[in-house]
Amino acid sequence: MIDTPLHIRALRLRTMQLGPMGAVLAALTLFAAGLVMILLVFGKVLVLSAVVSWAWPHLFSTDFTRYVFGTEQLSFWKVLAVFTLAAFVIAWMRRRRSR
Repeated sequence: MIDTPLHIRALRLRTMQLGPMGAVLAALTLFAAGLVMILLVFGKVLVLSAVVSWAWPHLFSTDFTRYVFGTEQLSFWKVLAVFTLAAFVIAWMRRRRSR
């Protein structure tokens, strides 16, 4: 031990080996944190895209869907991209307007 004027003892750190199960738990924790972050950032857009993707075929015909999106079936990813872009533009316009 090192003798200091304040008589503080040196700390000895121990390492812990968790093995493969610890690595899996750490990876799951990281994955869960990433999902929570995605939900915080894109939560409204994801929910709105899911609702529109579900309701679109019940409200509009396949001809109208083909005219708007170019395919007979509506893709969730196209709706998500459109709503994400719309949310970005709206946020940008609000920020610009408040100056």
